[in-house]
Amino acid sequence: MEFLFHILEGIFFIPFLIWIIYFLVFSIGYRIPRNQSFKNTAFQHRFLVIFPAYKEDAVIVESIRSFLKQDYPSYLYEVVVVADSMQDNTNATLRHLGVTVLIPKYEHRSKAAALNLAISATQDKQFDAVVILDADNLVYPDFLHQVNRSFASGCKAIQAHRIAKNANTDTAYLDGISEEINNSIFRKGHVNLGLPAALTGSGMLFEINWFKQVMPKISSMGEDKELEYHLLLDGIFTTYLEEVYVLDEKVQNRKDLSNQRKRWIAAQIDTFLLTFKSIGTIFRTRNWPMLDKLVQWSIPPRIILLGFVPLWIFVLYILAPILIFKWLLLYLLFLIALCLAVPNRFYNKRTLISFLKLPFIFMAILRSFMGIKSGRSTFVHTPHGEKKEDYSN
Repeated sequence: MEFLFHILEGIFFIPFLIWIIYFLVFSIGYRIPRNQSFKNTAFQHRFLVIFPAYKEDAVIVESIRSFLKQDYPSYLYEVVVVADSMQDNTNATLRHLGVTVLIPKYEHRSKAAALNLAISATQDKQFDAVVILDADNLVYPDFLHQVNRSFASGCKAIQAHRIAKNANTDTAYLDGISEEINNSIFRKGHVNLGLPAALTGSGMLFEINWFKQVMPKISSMGEDKELEYHLLLDGIFTTYLEEVYVLDEKVQNRKDLSNQRKRWIAAQIDTFLLTFKSIGTIFRTRNWPMLDKLVQWSIPPRIILLGFVPLWIFVLYILAPILIFKWLLLYLLFLIALCLAVPNRFYNKRTLISFLKLPFIFMAILRSFMGIKSGRSTFVHTPHGEKKEDYSN
């Protein structure tokens, strides 16, 4: 019986070893100095800018006003807001600002449906690229100028640097740190080591013809994951623009965090299963970026790893103490990887205090797994622009 337990523990150890080494490699990649620059260009592309918005009356007007301050010719970009279930006065204000407002009537609500509606409604207009932003996103006046330079340099898929625009609760602050860890590992770390960056749902740019061909194929709640899948199938490298910021509102309480992660986890599982079916083709065609993405999509949320491994070490301490040393070493490597991935500006007193709330976040993410089934088929809305009490105290 003891021998069987050792065998099972060894099998159990393998995926954790792969996941944590994966984090460590790309965390080190993040710390590699690398200068990324694009030459100035006189050519100015025409952009379709889409803001999918569901019940976003509290934030969408501010976001649009922010975007319209671009130091880029206004006749070279069109802003489209897909205004789902928003108030008439909000839509009137948006139209007054000069943007195109689309009122959807689709049966199955999703961000993919909103994007497809915007593409369909602008079929007769000429654009070079599409920019996707969330209703709560704010950008700086040079946003289009910067992505235009990158696009002119041959980049067909671009992910900007999404950062937190609020840190008013411990949950929001920790969510902002989590976003930056993702940027470090899955974006800058990857690009520094020669692999495409991961998409993050907003602050994205795609060559318009490719986007028009692919978007009708996408209908899931995890449109960014599916877009990544198709980018990798087509061999398109996603560039990460670390210096081009998109300010994104972070969730402010654990309930919203749990609902948001439910959608993310469901999308990740579905895309992993879709990709895994093609594993033979991946090796046959030597599509190593797709293999990298398959490993990435197999990884559970980091907070689950942070909380589960110590519990497992405690179980081993009781049942098989000799086995705990390799797990302790593995956990130490995981902590080193996370420390490397956290940007230096977060090394402060508030971060230390906020980390005391991680057990509560761990429980919130565990609850997310119980709602994965609904997260696959039901649109889960994350409220924005409302001040919320943080119940983590």
